[in-house]
Amino acid sequence: MEGLFVDSLFVSYHQQVPSQERIPYNHGDALTQEILHRLAGQIRSGGVRSVQLDDETRENGLAADFQDGWATVYIVRECEHYFEFVNSRFPTSETPLTITGDGPTPKKHATEDMGLIAEILLHFAQTGEVYPDCAWEHTLH
Repeated sequence: MEGLFVDSLFVSYHQQVPSQERIPYNHGDALTQEILHRLAGQIRSGGVRSVQLDDETRENGLAADFQDGWATVYIVRECEHYFEFVNSRFPTSETPLTITGDGPTPKKHATEDMGLIAEILLHFAQTGEVYPDCAWEHTLH
């Protein structure tokens, strides 16, 4: 697909978001820049609960979760390289936040800046790379 690195998009929403405003699962040619920009607006307005973006191989992806005004995001490259967002305001804070269903998220891996999360998502969708204007913690799994 010209212009996009990712091949699929899944979004879950908070209950108050009307069904006609929700973006259905999209993949292949159905996934467009317009859909991604619509999603970025929904992230900025706080209606999104989680996002999953994957490339065709499903070896490269982005996952983001949103709860109570906070968001966390990580990127997987080639199935083994994990990049977790690091908040420059709290780079060492281990204060636990409940954002995902997988247990607490350290505050250092969360942000209240939904505009930044939208930019990270758009950058990854187009390039497959981590957003260069923030810090990331890289680990191998």
